[in-house]
Amino acid sequence: MSFDPHSPTEPIPVVTVAIRRPNPPIAALLGLGLLASAGAWLMAAPFVLGDHGPGGDQRRGAAWTDATRVDVSLGAAVLAISVAALLGYLAAAITWLARYRQAE
Repeated sequence: MSFDPHSPTEPIPVVTVAIRRPNPPIAALLGLGLLASAGAWLMAAPFVLGDHGPGGDQRRGAAWTDATRVDVSLGAAVLAISVAALLGYLAAAITWLARYRQAE
């Protein structure tokens, strides 16, 4: 017995595929959150620490030193990259939910 795809009397085979829910990337989200916190600290540290301690280089009300400029710009870059990555993950998660959600 052979299968004739053009025959109207034979049933059409149905293939069902189960979509597995992915595991939540806890380590990635935690890492991105810690990276965002590190960037925020790099931006705030010169002003929070101020002239306290032996290496305090940013006095209150004074012009920014080179070290302060480097800390703030590097912190802003790290913070921007981590927030962009978090938003990218959020967009991917929303897309996945919109595509594969099932009515329950």
